[in-house]
Amino acid sequence: MEFIEQIPRWVLELGFVIYAVTVSVVVLLERRRPTATLALVLSMLFLPVVGLLTYAFFSQRKVRRKRKNRRRRVIDPVAGTESMATLDALPEGLSVQQRGLVRLALHATAAPLRRASDVRLLVTADDAREAVLAAIATATRCVHAEFYIWRDDESGRAITAALARRAREGIQVRVLVDQLGSWGLEREHFGELLKAGGEVSIFGPVRVPIRLGRSRVNFRNHRKILTIDGSTGFVGGLNVGDKYFGSGSEADGWRDLFVQLQGDAVLGLEATFLDDWLVTTGQVVDLEGKRPAGTQSLDARELVGQHAPTPALEQANPFNGTAERPIRSDGPLTQVIPSGPDLPVTGAIAAQFSAAIAAAHERAYIATPYFVPDEPLMLILRTAALRGVDVRILVPSPDKNDSRLVAYASRSYYDELLQVGCRIFEYDAGMLHAKYLIADDVCAIGSANMDVRSFHINYEITAMFYDAKVTADLASVYEADLGDATEVHRHDRTEPSIWARLRENSARVLSPLL
Repeated sequence: MEFIEQIPRWVLELGFVIYAVTVSVVVLLERRRPTATLALVLSMLFLPVVGLLTYAFFSQRKVRRKRKNRRRRVIDPVAGTESMATLDALPEGLSVQQRGLVRLALHATAAPLRRASDVRLLVTADDAREAVLAAIATATRCVHAEFYIWRDDESGRAITAALARRAREGIQVRVLVDQLGSWGLEREHFGELLKAGGEVSIFGPVRVPIRLGRSRVNFRNHRKILTIDGSTGFVGGLNVGDKYFGSGSEADGWRDLFVQLQGDAVLGLEATFLDDWLVTTGQVVDLEGKRPAGTQSLDARELVGQHAPTPALEQANPFNGTAERPIRSDGPLTQVIPSGPDLPVTGAIAAQFSAAIAAAHERAYIATPYFVPDEPLMLILRTAALRGVDVRILVPSPDKNDSRLVAYASRSYYDELLQVGCRIFEYDAGMLHAKYLIADDVCAIGSANMDVRSFHINYEITAMFYDAKVTADLASVYEADLGDATEVHRHDRTEPSIWARLRENSARVLSPLL
């Protein structure tokens, strides 16, 4: 302290100016959203310790550098399957609005339009558990599982045991879990699976100490994907654990949704898994679940393009765009749309949702556990309601939400939406964790919440269906959920207490980080 007092004041002031200019330039060069940039710069200037820690955790520098190198990667399962089972032309039955949505996904993520021979909504935990275990039991080649959360509880152990049984029977089983989401899960949980020849990998290891500006703690793999033989797939909001798959989860009030797909559309789920597996492990795996002859595991430097691949690796690349898979499914038109911070369009799912709502003429129904919209989505929702679209938003009630902070932030948006005619419902029967959208005769089911984190930070995936029947079935699920919800009216919000307003607005200020 005495040492600091002896430093001339002009030296301290000059040092602060240099610090302020440096951090401002560094943050500005990363090209974040304006609100996030301003919040980070101000925190680093006025709360240097807190601001620097925030920057260490939330910096995007490494991810953006990886995105540039990703383009140079020779092996890319997602790009390599673009021509497989893809419709040559858009079907005649698509409306103008639907055609626009298909083209948007094609341009933003190169997500081909395919058909699913069957689409089944798994509304209850019992339905989902039975369908998943039955599908695993039918595998003849491979089972690939990718989940944000995997718990060592009754349901987690049951699914892991089912995978271990198949691995002992010669089926290739691969499991990819996010480390932060599955924090506390011991490797011993997968002991029998590993002994049987299965493979387990961890996405986004959290390393200590955290390197300033190099941390990827903030960028999580929030996807939930399960594929069997590349022809049966599951996607939605369910993680692996009792809250999601347990027989007691219904009684506990945890409400979620999974969708089971059959046919060509599963290619999109499989390619996304294989890409995540390649990025995480460096292992090349083809659509048959095998490591093609002549390929080898890449080290991390080769993965990000810092070393040119060998000619042998190029020749053996199973995803070089030359492989073809004929169209064999005749069913609902489907696009599997991934998004993530290292993809060319980071907000691909956000763009798809916003465009679907903006194109709707009759209805736009949203179900999400975490509703923290960015400015574009708020404008589109308000505009849709003013156009006469029936806009409904279903969220958990604050006392049921597993994140009170998010619940309060969500409520801070109510008044602006109710004012223009949007209808808001709070689910009272438990924690609503389902994530889906209905816009006229188009619907989407996946892992993405309607919040800033899912739209711009996490790795997410959603399946969009251009099918009236699938949409009608999902609308029936929505109507049933509204039966367990309470509608919020404008008069309910006329006189919130000063403490309620302070609580909601404080949570809203933090919403860019939620």
